[in-house]
Amino acid sequence: MTIMEKLYMLTKMTWKEVEERLKESDTVLVPIGSMEQHGPALPLDNDHFIARRFAEKVVERLWETIKLVVAPTISIGYSEHHMDFKGTITLRESTLVDVIVDVCRSLAAHGFRRIVLINGHGGNQSAIRNALNLFREGMESQVFAINWWDMAKDKIREVGSRPFFHACDNETSVAWYLGQRVLADKRVDEPGRKIVPGYIEPDMAGDAFTVSGVYSMKDITDSGVVGYSTKATEEKGKQIVDVAVERMVDFILRILEM
Repeated sequence: MTIMEKLYMLTKMTWKEVEERLKESDTVLVPIGSMEQHGPALPLDNDHFIARRFAEKVVERLWETIKLVVAPTISIGYSEHHMDFKGTITLRESTLVDVIVDVCRSLAAHGFRRIVLINGHGGNQSAIRNALNLFREGMESQVFAINWWDMAKDKIREVGSRPFFHACDNETSVAWYLGQRVLADKRVDEPGRKIVPGYIEPDMAGDAFTVSGVYSMKDITDSGVVGYSTKATEEKGKQIVDVAVERMVDFILRILEM
C-alpha cells in the first residue's frame, strides 16, 4: 500500500479518517466498470481497472488543491451481451441501478455532497442514467457521471484506428498505458460484423448504434474484439489518458465552484 492509497482510498481509511477528511472535502469519485471479456489479450477486469486508474490519476493531479476520496469500485456492471464469452459476470440492469443508488445514498448520508461516477463500460450507461434520475428524489448531494472515452473523443479519433468499439486500438492502448496486463502477442484485429448495415453495426465514429436492438457480441465478433488491437501502443494510450484526465480535472474544479 502506497502513501497515496492510504490518503485517498476509502477502503484504506478508518471511519475517523473519513470524518476528518469530510472537513476538508466533500467530493468523492466512484469508479464503475464491468467483469467481461475483452478478447484474447486483455483481462476480464479491464473496464473497472481503467475506471479506477482514471480516478486515481484525477486525485493525484488535484491533491495539492483538494483532497478527494476514491470510493470502492463497482466492479461488476451490465454485460449480458458478453455472456457468450467465458468468465463474463453480469448484473441485471435493474440490480446495477440499485447498487449505484445504494452506494451513492450511503456516501451522501455521511456528508459527501459531490459524487462523481467515473464509468469504464459502455453497457452501464443506461443504468447510470436511470440511477441519476432517481437521485432527484430527496437527496441533497449532487451526482454526476463521466464516461472516460467521452472526455477524449477528439484525441481518440486523431490517434486511433476505426472502428472504436471494444478491446480495440484505443481501449487497448489506454489499458496498456495505465498498467493493465496486456498479452501483446495475443492481440487480434477484427472489425466486426454488421447486423443491419447502416443502422446496427460497430459505429465508425465510436458513438452508439443508430438503431437499438437486442444482440450478443457473438453476433458481431468471434474473438471478442471489435477493432484493431494490434495497432495499440502505450504512447497512444498516454495521449488519450492525458487529455481525458485534464478534462476530468477541469470538470471537477468547475463543480467545486458551484
